Amino acid sequence: MTDDTYPGLDVDDPWQAVEACFAQGWTDGLPVVPPTAALVERMLAGGPWPADAVLLHEPVRDRAVTAWHAAINAVMAGCRPEYFPVVGAALLAIGDPAFTLHGPATSTGGAALMVIVNGPVREAIGLHGGGNLFGPGVRANATIGRALRLVLLNGLGCHPGVLDQSTQGWAGKYSLCFAEHEAASPWEPLHVSRGLRATQSAVTVFAAESGHNVLVHAASEPETLLVGFADAMAGLASLSPGRSVIVLAPEHAQHLARAGWSRARTQRWLYEHARRPLADLKRAGKIEAQFLLGPEMRGGSTRGRRAARRPPRAGRTPTRACCRGTRPSPSIAA
Repeated sequence: MTDDTYPGLDVDDPWQAVEACFAQGWTDGLPVVPPTAALVERMLAGGPWPADAVLLHEPVRDRAVTAWHAAINAVMAGCRPEYFPVVGAALLAIGDPAFTLHGPATSTGGAALMVIVNGPVREAIGLHGGGNLFGPGVRANATIGRALRLVLLNGLGCHPGVLDQSTQGWAGKYSLCFAEHEAASPWEPLHVSRGLRATQSAVTVFAAESGHNVLVHAASEPETLLVGFADAMAGLASLSPGRSVIVLAPEHAQHLARAGWSRARTQRWLYEHARRPLADLKRAGKIEAQFLLGPEMRGGSTRGRRAARRPPRAGRTPTRACCRGTRPSPSIAA
């Protein structure tokens, strides 16, 4: 790929290049790495796709994102080339028609693109899934999630107040990527529960609103332990059709496993108990067509390991979580 194919900007020094990216509107509000042709070529070489391969097509506006475009944004986000297979797999996943990307990318709900990574690629690139996994400090987590947001901004035109109509937004829209701590989980990994092999590397994407911390210190019996999670899932303020992601603390998962509860049984219990009477919805002014499913409204099904709950984006057409395996590259044996 030559500079003539994708013309850029000529600047005299690195700081001027950073400022030029701001001037062009290519950033998420934070400084980016100026995407020189050499850096983009190196990023592209980290993945298995040719430059013109389409990784994401958004049908509502008929916009396509090629591997070359994705590599540019991955460079700007600060990714290393070995992260690029995960970035590309996540783009393929949010492009799945079942994900209905146009909704979370443009609606007033302000959903973030959550990326959960499983398999050998986690350790190969240093993705974090332990303490403070939603917080700062790990390059792979921060930059992979950021690359997706930059693709939405620069590739699909999802700029705040223009196409992105989020009423308030939240910090997860900068980046929300983490690994499942498979070694600390008593259950099969998430991607295995969704039909892939344990030896495969995979990403699961989810349109997530701001999370809720769930504090349960004095319970170990499953029915007692899970009451707080079910209540958080059915909170009136964020009650919405669709799935929820539950990220359990390792000790909570161990309590459940010792009692003989599987991931599937835990999901079923939460689904049955995360509900509100129709009278509550009427009292709170939340009666819309999508809630009229019966005398009670359920909070959704569940995924994950740690003590936090991530609600689905609010909207009339709920998105689905989509899982996609990563492809081997010269940098990573997935």
